[in-house]
Parts: sequence; C-alpha cells; structure tokens
Amino acid sequence: MTRFNYLITFAIVLSLIVSAGCLQEQNAPGGVNDTTTIRHAIMQTLLHEMTCSIQSELGMFNFTIDEASHYLGEHGLTGPKADAMMADFASSHPAILSLITVDPNGTVLSAAPDNAKILIGQNIADQEAISQVLSTRQPTMSNYFTLRQGGEGVVIVYPVFSPGGEFLGALSMAFSPSILAARYAEELEKWAPFTYAVAQPDGVLLYHSNPTLAGKQAFDEPLFEQFPELLDFVRRSDTERTGYATFSFYKDGSTEIVPKETFWETVYLYDSEWRVFVNADRE
Repeated sequence: MTRFNYLITFAIVLSLIVSAGCLQEQNAPGGVNDTTTIRHAIMQTLLHEMTCSIQSELGMFNFTIDEASHYLGEHGLTGPKADAMMADFASSHPAILSLITVDPNGTVLSAAPDNAKILIGQNIADQEAISQVLSTRQPTMSNYFTLRQGGEGVVIVYPVFSPGGEFLGALSMAFSPSILAARYAEELEKWAPFTYAVAQPDGVLLYHSNPTLAGKQAFDEPLFEQFPELLDFVRRSDTERTGYATFSFYKDGSTEIVPKETFWETVYLYDSEWRVFVNADRE
C-alpha cells in the first residue's frame, strides 16, 4: 500500500466511525468533543498529504530545472539542442506554461512552446525574478504575476553557467500554481467534505476550490469583505507558517453563512513560501 493510500484509508476509517454514530457527543479535554477531534485529525491528515504533494512537485521542478540549466550550459542557450530540450521540458508537466532563456542582459534568446516564441528578442530584465537572478546569480521563485506572453503564473528562474564557470544567463520556467495544486485537491475532495486553498503569504490566492477566486488578492476581494475573521487569519498566515483559525463563510454551493475552520501548513522553494489551507464546516 502506498503512503497516499494509507493516509486516505486512515481518513476513511475515521469518517465511517463518525458517520455511523459510533462515538458519543462528549466533551474532550479543552471542551472539544470526539466528533470535532476526529474531524480535526482527518483535516490535518489530508492537509499534510496536500502539502507534501505540492512540496514534492516544487522539489521535482527544482531538480529538473537544475538539470536543464547544466545542459544549456554545455550546449548553449539557443540553437537546435536548446530548442529540442526546452520543447520536451515544456510538455513534461501539465502545469508548465512556458520556458525561456535570457542572456546576461535579460534579452530572450529562446522559448517554448510556440506561443512563447513571441518573446524572443525582447528584453525582460525589468521582470523582478529575472532581474534578481541576473544580479545575484542565485535561483528564485517569483510571486504570481501577469506573463508577457499572456496569462498569469509563477516563474522559477535559474542561473546558467558554462562548464568553466562563466555566467551565460538564465533559464525561466513559468507554471500555473492552480493547475499544480488542483490535481491533488480534487483527489482529496473525493474523500472528505473539505475545501483547499493555496496562497502567497501576502494573501494572493494561487489555488482555491472555487476556481473563480484563483489569482485574486484576498484583501481586495469583495466576497470576503463582510467576513473579518476570515481576513484576520489570512493576515496571521503572513507570518505564521502553520496555524488554526475559526471563521464564518458561505456554505459550499449555498448563500447560507455557517461557522467554519481552517488549518494551514507551508511549502517553500528557495526564498519563497506558500501557505496551504484545508477548510471545513464546524459542526
């Protein structure tokens, strides 16, 4: 049995115990009843699986872009070999939107797939992540922003060096955090009535079970204005890497306002962090 299947089985067993009424509604230490304790255990188990899955994906992106940067260092940032490698890389994961290479001045030398080739020849040294890597020569992951070729996403930018150590430029990979997270959230949502969200510490929603909220800034979203407790825990998550909070919000698929709760954990890459949330109705 895989680790994922083991955790899902654990969650299912706990869910069946609760739904079958096998546990009495009695207070546990701290005033939390058994049903709440079990729901919290399921929430945290599934949240941990979600967090580990996203962290693994970010780690794999890091490994792959590191390998690609070494290849480009040996074969050049442009030309048939670079183009072929980048085309394969761009098609290797559904969340990847595009790849580009830039020279030390920030001019785009090559791009994949075809819809990104309009960037070739443009200077994008003013893009924050590109500017940072050209200056520090260290990899970075950007915040969510509008891409030059259209659409929105996050970029991982990695320096490229020749085998002799000469700085040649950088490789930038744009990807969709929403697509990345959705494949795991949608699977976990089949097993328990929870919703999931991924956000930058500043409140920008990278993924939400309600897809209309992806890409929105929570503090500017009219839907959240009447729920100060919700915005309070978003503020807390700016500095708290893990946490728990209660709040009120609409019941899923309804206009009824119900009490809810959330746990969150953190994933990271280089100097960037994301918060991963699991949300549930309180009973």
